Amino acid sequence: MRTWALLSACFLVVLPSAAHADSDGYYCVGPGYVAWETRFDEDGKGHELHIVRVSAARGIVRFAPIALDDFQVHGMTCGPDTVDLHAWTARYSVQITDSAQTSVSRIEAIYDPGEVSNGNLGHWAQPGIIVLESDGGEGEFLLVINRTSRPVDGGIERFTFTSIVRRSAPGAGGSIVQSLEIFRGVFFESVH
Repeated sequence: MRTWALLSACFLVVLPSAAHADSDGYYCVGPGYVAWETRFDEDGKGHELHIVRVSAARGIVRFAPIALDDFQVHGMTCGPDTVDLHAWTARYSVQITDSAQTSVSRIEAIYDPGEVSNGNLGHWAQPGIIVLESDGGEGEFLLVINRTSRPVDGGIERFTFTSIVRRSAPGAGGSIVQSLEIFRGVFFESVH
């Protein structure tokens, strides 16, 4: 009985960190927008798809999140009017428009890692800068992923900051005229 209680206590301690270690933050880039999903957020809102449009005329515009069924995302693909979220045995296709009218369809499909983007802008992100396609005009839009870490007692704290940035001109020398932070997080990695 004592062993059972100890195992149960260990399971309860490990469970929350496993949930937060989920591969939250898969993203893809489409013409004029960035899309990403979140599943385990601190607000407890559930599984959501987030869309931010980039436009020379309107700048950086964040749309209301789109509620999704609860499923594990393995990758995403972005098209002109759709975002597909790939699960193991299904694909969820989300119709997106500028008017924020959306519909979500579940399609039976086996996951094929060769046809999806499995980039991450959350805790599992790789640092870098991605140039975003906009509708032309002046300026340049970038997806900026910044990672840093520091040693602490018992492990390492890892910090991630992800933003969409608009510069006044492409290339070196353009100043930042608008930015939107889309992810900020820190997690502890034990070194034992």
